Amino acid sequence: MPSNNEWMNRVKAVEREHTAMRFASEYLLNAVQQDPTALKGNLRVRDVNESVERLEGTYTIRLFAEFETSLRTYWLASRITDPPSRTRDLLDGVAARCRIPHDHIQNAHAVREYRNVLVHERDEDVDPIPIALSRRHLCMFLSFLPIEW
Repeated sequence: MPSNNEWMNRVKAVEREHTAMRFASEYLLNAVQQDPTALKGNLRVRDVNESVERLEGTYTIRLFAEFETSLRTYWLASRITDPPSRTRDLLDGVAARCRIPHDHIQNAHAVREYRNVLVHERDEDVDPIPIALSRRHLCMFLSFLPIEW
């Protein structure tokens, strides 16, 4: 049976992967700036630089994907109906069932909206949310789910 701790650990693991890849990519960027011939194929220093700049957004998308999967898994384990297809509705439905306080719902929606801007390249006025804060918001939301599903 899944547990909320299992899913929080999965979300936290994505943040740790981000930290590892941040270290590795900055190390690589420094190395190829010193010796661009270390790059193979069509890669250029600017490609590595752009990947470093976009790394946090990439991992924010992964972080939210783990969170959304946890909500869908919880829904299926605790309900007879299929989960809502819209993530907004899924989040609100789980929040209502688990009596999650409004501020935690708003924080999870803020991460969802930021993720949507990243995924869909929308030109909306949404403040970026650092990955550590995104993880905190999403894990706080998950902490209100039952220990065991």
